[in-house]
Amino acid sequence: MTNHPKELDIHISGGPPEGLMFSMSPDEDDLMSMIDSMQDITSFGIAGRIWESTYVLNAFLRRPSEQLTFTPQCPIPSEYFLSSTKTSAGAGAVKEQSSTLDPIRIVELGAGTGLVGIALAKRLNPSATLMLTDLEEVIPLLEKNVQDTQDWRLKSHGSAASAAWMPSGPSEPASERPSTSAHLEVEPLAWGNSSHAARILSKGRVDYVLACDLVYFPELYPPLLQTLREITDLDTRVIFGYKDRAHWKEMPFWEQFGRYFEMEVVRIERKKSPGTSDDENEEDEDEQSDIFGYEQDMFIFVAKKRQDKDILAGVDDTLTTLMMMQIRY
Repeated sequence: MTNHPKELDIHISGGPPEGLMFSMSPDEDDLMSMIDSMQDITSFGIAGRIWESTYVLNAFLRRPSEQLTFTPQCPIPSEYFLSSTKTSAGAGAVKEQSSTLDPIRIVELGAGTGLVGIALAKRLNPSATLMLTDLEEVIPLLEKNVQDTQDWRLKSHGSAASAAWMPSGPSEPASERPSTSAHLEVEPLAWGNSSHAARILSKGRVDYVLACDLVYFPELYPPLLQTLREITDLDTRVIFGYKDRAHWKEMPFWEQFGRYFEMEVVRIERKKSPGTSDDENEEDEDEQSDIFGYEQDMFIFVAKKRQDKDILAGVDDTLTTLMMMQIRY
């Protein structure tokens, strides 16, 4: 299936939905100002657009805070996230602080423009490696956007702050580059291509998989599911961003995905109102908690692989049940 289907009629995204603007932090102003330049529908078709679920997933993939409380919360441990203290301490101090952490590897499938992965890499310390993947023909777009982001950081913050943003290559291994944030790599990965999947795994197991707005062509459901099963193990967490566009067409993917992965929809807890007692908040608990993104028919799922003995014989109806309940608990 091509990224340029017949009668392709889409336009570039203008930014996150208004309801998500509260979740944007000041240190992401550079990425938000680059969203037009990161997109190229003419050259890359569907892959050249920033899709709606990207912004919802981006809001979820951040250090836990009192302002935003998600259940389940972002599965990447908080110690892998940079804080303003660590950032201001400089590359040497950040490197030393992160040296006690086990390295983690994060793979984004169908990264397209790379906005989700680039934004997340900016938040994580050097113990993390984030690999952006897509079809061979989309790799130039990913490399351009990583390079453009690096150029912006170089201009604004100096060479040390931008060092981690160069795609790693044979002459400059990621482990040898000074940096204050996660390492970024760009690799081709076509869904259903087992040799591509094996190459990804040859660099080490995958701790987290990011998948955002990937459920659209029914022809791609089997190869997408194959790749998800190939690159994950029982400890991998899959973080899936999804916008419900054609429920009847997309449901078969989720029914099959749920056979092999247990999934939980992310909820958001609103901050308690000032002066409200705990008892009052307990009584008002149903109004305090919502499915994150449901106003725009967008959802985040955190999933883990089932053991072989737990693979379902029939289809999974988790998402169907949620839809019948109007995406509410």
